[in-house]
Amino acid sequence: MAKAKSENSAKMKDVADLAGVSIKTVSRVLNNEPHVQEKLRRKVREAAGALDYVPSQSARSLRGSRSYDINLVCHHAGSVYVNAIQFGAVIACQELGYQLSISLVEDLDEMAMADIRTALETVTRRRRPDGVMLLAPYANDEKVAFVLDEMGIPVVRVGPVDLQNQGLLVEIDDYKASIEVVQHLTSLGHKRIGFIRGSENQRSSHVRFAGFCVAMEAAGLKIDPDFVRPGAFSFQTGYDAGQFFLGQSNPPTAVFSSNDDMAAGLVAALIEGGMKVPEDISVVGFDDADIATRMRPFLTTVRQPLSDLGSTAVRELVKSLSDSKRPGPHRIVLDHEFILRGTTAPPKRP
Repeated sequence: MAKAKSENSAKMKDVADLAGVSIKTVSRVLNNEPHVQEKLRRKVREAAGALDYVPSQSARSLRGSRSYDINLVCHHAGSVYVNAIQFGAVIACQELGYQLSISLVEDLDEMAMADIRTALETVTRRRRPDGVMLLAPYANDEKVAFVLDEMGIPVVRVGPVDLQNQGLLVEIDDYKASIEVVQHLTSLGHKRIGFIRGSENQRSSHVRFAGFCVAMEAAGLKIDPDFVRPGAFSFQTGYDAGQFFLGQSNPPTAVFSSNDDMAAGLVAALIEGGMKVPEDISVVGFDDADIATRMRPFLTTVRQPLSDLGSTAVRELVKSLSDSKRPGPHRIVLDHEFILRGTTAPPKRP
């Protein structure tokens, strides 16, 4: 398609004329409605790009009930996990003609039902979002789920969820990934394997520990209760676990940490205490966050496609908005990857 002269005042009719389609088709493509031939979608998008056509957000809202806003509700805006998912969500929103708004609501999972309703009503009244995206721990909170369902707001959840009829869900298989971590460690000859749990109000902590337990049992290995340490997905709690292991006369030869931040804290404590990683103790993390390749040695870990989780969640939510019925339970599982780096090796002691 020939490049047309850019005009800031381009109208939808101009896009339709250049693409050789009807105005209705242009509207359907720009509103991401289903049942439009991919060839037509491409022609319309190329024409819109050639004309630098930008739909008026206010006009779009007036033509229908949509605000073209997706609201991400999270509890910790500074989290590497949240930021990576948010990045993918922003990219998808831009491609689909939506905007992503962020609502930071702390301790929502600890509030009474009335307070949760007030907090969410305040968010939705201000933004009027077409849908809400929930991350842990809110994705798995029954009270939050009840209030949003009561309000009739479409929701997509990211991460492990055990709610009934949870609607749209995008995740990786944390359970399978955890089993793969233990299998790697046992293949190296490790038998005394420790585990650092994550935040107890997040479903992923329990799923990853369940996978750890099943894999240990399958390998014929017992879990030493002293080797299972509490954590909160933070560097400090990993460091605290490392201090504990240093104080033991016969510490584990390997430790599986529920995320990379805790693994980094663990490695820092062990090295400060005179131990070598992986010569004296092997360490595996989870997420493949930036810290995994900023620490030394580089961290063996499970890679979550965090940005893809965010973009997929937005795409599925927007797709569901065109359906006449509220979508039923729909689970999308993205691939994870075991990343072998420098923090695991065969044990040099039993």
